[in-house]
Amino acid sequence: MLEILVLWGYMLFVNASVGVGVLKLVGVLTKKKDKKIRWMSAVTAGIVTVTVYAETWSLFWKVGMLAHLLLLGAAVLSAVLCRDAFARLYRGFRRECISWDGFLFLLLALAVAFCASRGIQHTDTGIYHAQTIRWYEEYGLVKGLANLQQHFGYNSAYLGFAAIFSMKWLLGRSLHVTTGFFAFLLCGWALAGLKNFKKHENNLADVSRFGILIYTMVNVEGLMSPATDYAAMYLSLYLIVRWAELITERRKEADLSDYSLLCVLAVCVATYKLSAGVLVLLALYPAVGLVRDGQWRQIGVYLGAGVLVLLPFLMRNVLLSGWLIYPFAGIDLFPVDWKVPAWQLQHDSDQIKVWGKCLFDVAKADAPLREWLPLWWEAKDTYEKMLIEANLAAIAVEGLGILHTAWHRKRVAWEWVILHLTVFAGNLVWFWMAPFIRYGLAFLLEFPLLAIGSWLKRMENGGIRILAGFGSAVVYLLLCCYFSYYTVADMNWVKAHFRDPSYVRQQDYDRVEVESMQVGSLTVYYPASGDNISYHAFPATACKPMAERAGMRGNRMEDGFYPLE
Repeated sequence: MLEILVLWGYMLFVNASVGVGVLKLVGVLTKKKDKKIRWMSAVTAGIVTVTVYAETWSLFWKVGMLAHLLLLGAAVLSAVLCRDAFARLYRGFRRECISWDGFLFLLLALAVAFCASRGIQHTDTGIYHAQTIRWYEEYGLVKGLANLQQHFGYNSAYLGFAAIFSMKWLLGRSLHVTTGFFAFLLCGWALAGLKNFKKHENNLADVSRFGILIYTMVNVEGLMSPATDYAAMYLSLYLIVRWAELITERRKEADLSDYSLLCVLAVCVATYKLSAGVLVLLALYPAVGLVRDGQWRQIGVYLGAGVLVLLPFLMRNVLLSGWLIYPFAGIDLFPVDWKVPAWQLQHDSDQIKVWGKCLFDVAKADAPLREWLPLWWEAKDTYEKMLIEANLAAIAVEGLGILHTAWHRKRVAWEWVILHLTVFAGNLVWFWMAPFIRYGLAFLLEFPLLAIGSWLKRMENGGIRILAGFGSAVVYLLLCCYFSYYTVADMNWVKAHFRDPSYVRQQDYDRVEVESMQVGSLTVYYPASGDNISYHAFPATACKPMAERAGMRGNRMEDGFYPLE
């Protein structure tokens, strides 16, 4: 717990410093006036930049001491070159630390660090997250790694970010503190934004902030896991809330550049988890505005930034699996010898779909809605059904809001429209592709919250508003039933883990019993039972049958793997 707090402070400095430098550079390239840089804008810009850096570095070398020291050097250099902006951030941070707000944030940090220091390893962390981080640490990348285990082809960029802050090169063991860092950072930001709830004429952003707090409550017992779902959902929540905040503030400086930067973040979120890639639709709003205003320089800068974020992710995809996007067979451009066979890719894709739909049989991947929907619904717990029902009720509330706008002939706020449509599209894509609750939880939480927040804004009284008010109350009650379940569960979890010996050192990755097999001249480990291979056995696979179909491309690990079939 103590080492987590120390590392979080260090991560704040590195990411904020790098982010300040990047935002300053963007300002120079776009020739925009020097705007005040906020803490969260700097830190999120740093997270995106460090993620891209870790991915790019891994193409050439392991993400270890040299990679980290160069990153630290860049952070220090940025703090020196941008010392005025960084000093403003530091002074604001210092003021907060010595206030009552600072005391409350300290309590929040202790609470989140307690949860992130112990708990349950996420299922997928045991299957492939931990092993992927180990590959980053030991080799960076080897060609055809997805042939050893198909999950390595998923290539979440978040695991590169987690690897560069694992600090194994310094401590001799791999820490996993980045999910907890996201939780603390965003919960603190959400709570700070709620201080002036009553003073705001529009509470769209205020209500949407609760999505971050609820999401953290849902995942308390898994905050120690570097799970890709958690990171992608946290950044998705931040992006949605920040967009709503820009709508709410109506500041003069909240121009298209603010929305454009959020769209670059949306590209990064897509590299964390493809299922969250629907957020890229938000780019339609600033794109239309910039084209309309003839801001071609800004278009080039932001489009170039998006390409720079996406490029190392795509390059790693090709090197890991031979496919531009895995597991998607629609784009087949690279006839390389390490390519995962198309039938294996399709089987993997179908498996994700059928498990999400509770069919558990890849032969039913194309089953019609009427066949899988009853099974899927029946498999959901009561509190999960209430979350889905809250989203259905929110559709009615949103429809009444649209009717109210049309009835009173109000100006259409397109930034509001694109936000709501994108979040709704996120729910549709989630439902149709792979409706595991955790895959789309950010959208499932934010859509009903945005509906309530839209209703709370000041508007003329009338029958439509009263009806929408009743609908909003229904949405609220359904959401209460959802998060009240986790309130009780979290209290029981804290009680059960209060005596865990993790107050100084973080709980390690699971240690599991393993067996071994030969892949060419290489000894590969696999779990003696189940599919949790965790971190310590290396190189390892959670899927022995997959590894049996793999061969070595040479005599060295660095040469990679190719499919035997």
